[in-house]
Amino acid sequence: MAEAAEDAQVAAPKKKSGMVGMLVNGLGIFALTLGAVVAGGFINAGLHPMPDLKLDKDGKITAVKPVVAGAAAHGGEGGTQAPAIYYAIDPPLVVNFEDGSAVRFLQISMEVMARDQKAIDAVQKNAPLIRNNLLLLMSNRNYQSLMSREGKEKLRQEALAEIRAVEKKEGGPDIEDLLFTSFVVQ
Repeated sequence: MAEAAEDAQVAAPKKKSGMVGMLVNGLGIFALTLGAVVAGGFINAGLHPMPDLKLDKDGKITAVKPVVAGAAAHGGEGGTQAPAIYYAIDPPLVVNFEDGSAVRFLQISMEVMARDQKAIDAVQKNAPLIRNNLLLLMSNRNYQSLMSREGKEKLRQEALAEIRAVEKKEGGPDIEDLLFTSFVVQ
């Protein structure tokens, strides 16, 4: 029985909680919350800077939009650029070429990008001529050049120039870019 009394005294130590403990906990939570709010304010100010403000003659405050360098060069109202329009050249182009004694195949899926629907319409209209010229361009490659990033980029630039040449010859507007969406060499 004496052992049970000793265990009871050891098992239940006296708590020392009170007003001081709650005050310390409250101040700690307040400090952490204040730090989070201040850090969030700095992050928000970095992501969303305040615009420059100007006071009119009437006493009205208005935001001044900063002029972005090169915005006028891209055209459009207020320096905004039209959204990109993509057109997939389907089906994918497939060509064969020789690599020593082996015959290899190249399959490329590509899309043209323009910011004017007229340019996309011109590509659709001239698709047979464009496909013919691209097939001839791509069949004259060697395996080693196609396996390097520089070789693929060179091929993309040459294909873009070929499409632009067809569009210029046919009187269509220029496309902006050509993108390879799939590139398989076997």
